[in-house]
Amino acid sequence: MTDVRIFLNGEQKTVPATTTLKDLLPNQPEGTSVILLMPGSVSRAKTSHLRLTTSAGDIVIELAKKTAFPLPTGEVKENLRVHFEDKNAVSFGPFPQEFVPDKTPYRYDRGLVCLGSGGYDPKNAYLTFSRREHVADHGAAKGGAVLGKVIYGLGILNRWRNGDTITRIEEVFSSTDSTNAKVTADLSAEVKDGVQIFSELVITAEGYQENHAEIDCACTESVEHMLFCLRESRFRVDQTASTFIRDHTEGRLYAAQERQKSRREGTVTVRTAGKGSGALYIYTRDVPSNQHHTRTGSVTRGIELAKFSTDKTTLSVRSVPELLDLRGLPLGQAVDLAKKRGLKVMADNRDLTGRVVIDQKPETTLEVLKEGKVSLFTMGLDNVIDISLDYKKAPRSVDLFRRVTGLKRYAVGTMPFIYNLENEMYLFKPPFSTGTNIIPENTPKKPVRTNTLALTNDSRHAVGMVGVRVVENKEYGPTGEPFEGTNVIGTVIDMDKLSLMKEGGTIYIREVRE
Repeated sequence: MTDVRIFLNGEQKTVPATTTLKDLLPNQPEGTSVILLMPGSVSRAKTSHLRLTTSAGDIVIELAKKTAFPLPTGEVKENLRVHFEDKNAVSFGPFPQEFVPDKTPYRYDRGLVCLGSGGYDPKNAYLTFSRREHVADHGAAKGGAVLGKVIYGLGILNRWRNGDTITRIEEVFSSTDSTNAKVTADLSAEVKDGVQIFSELVITAEGYQENHAEIDCACTESVEHMLFCLRESRFRVDQTASTFIRDHTEGRLYAAQERQKSRREGTVTVRTAGKGSGALYIYTRDVPSNQHHTRTGSVTRGIELAKFSTDKTTLSVRSVPELLDLRGLPLGQAVDLAKKRGLKVMADNRDLTGRVVIDQKPETTLEVLKEGKVSLFTMGLDNVIDISLDYKKAPRSVDLFRRVTGLKRYAVGTMPFIYNLENEMYLFKPPFSTGTNIIPENTPKKPVRTNTLALTNDSRHAVGMVGVRVVENKEYGPTGEPFEGTNVIGTVIDMDKLSLMKEGGTIYIREVRE
């Protein structure tokens, strides 16, 4: 049987000619697309980028303008081995160079690469990579001798240890023509010789460090928003442009403006103002910073997926780290998940089966990981009511309901319980903001079942009231309004728990999806 050579997410493989995409990607999420680049289909233009192959993984460096790299491309013949590493930097070498060390400390941002020396002797030169922002004297020439910046594989910097080596240096060429690039979600096709296959985007959160004690929590809110949007490991492309792709399927959401920086290729941002507030952007080309975009991460593998994807494409994404939100889970399950993430857990109750997590401290993933512990606050199952929502028949009303109750963002929401009307109907009043438009949608034409959950629409004075009936009524809906004033949004699953609720209190609700 004839074998073919293919490249899967940058890794060369030799496989039988009858191999299909499904054979190569058995765990590819259903409905997500992969990018196929046929040999010779993409014209190549030289860039200012260099790819360094190391024993711990590949990185890509963007050279500073008018800066030459001190070592030739190709297989590395010099002794490029980790000679020194600490929390601030890691140095490969030594190798001989010609320059005059300045003997002056300089500031180096995370990811910067400089040419330094040992003992101020240029014959013992080193490639020094900055693991974190710091000020140091690396034996560099005047000005700090910055060669460039790592733009791909930042996480590799923290993996390097004594004994790791750089084995190859090669130029990176940009893809300037996608005429023969194929975007497909059909994995049944057989692969062809020389094809490049890209199946997954890896996005590393801004501020994240593998050593959790070094995590930067300066932008935890906006990063949490990004991790929330990527919680299903999917990036749903709803807009493409020459410089970015966008996912705004969650709709307009608040996002904090925390880190305004330049948007280089591979940068991930969240828009923080306007109708597009809350949208995720992945940049495929360098563009200037913007006061309404906050940087939340960077693509550390698979940027080709972003470059060649089209509108309505769904991409598979792995976020580093994954979202850590334990709300809505049974306490026992939440404790197990937290411990699997290496966390210490403190809970307000020891009943692992009869309690549901309604809150956690710290609230954001990065803060929890940095502290290495999480406190869980729970509510008894008898006081948490499960509901299901009808996205197909009442999408707008369901979205408004989820936003006002907190279910849009978390697995547990709340509603003020107004009163029980003669054990026939339970009414709730979520705090809709003034001016919220609840247009008629999915209004019933005949009496509805007793467990039907409904929302009063704009046609009635009591707009925004939520209700459910225990006793069927032939004239009025679940909120006590005529049918035309009632938007049916779902069903209440735990009807038996309603009688336990106290008027004037707050009820906790969980959404159950089919």
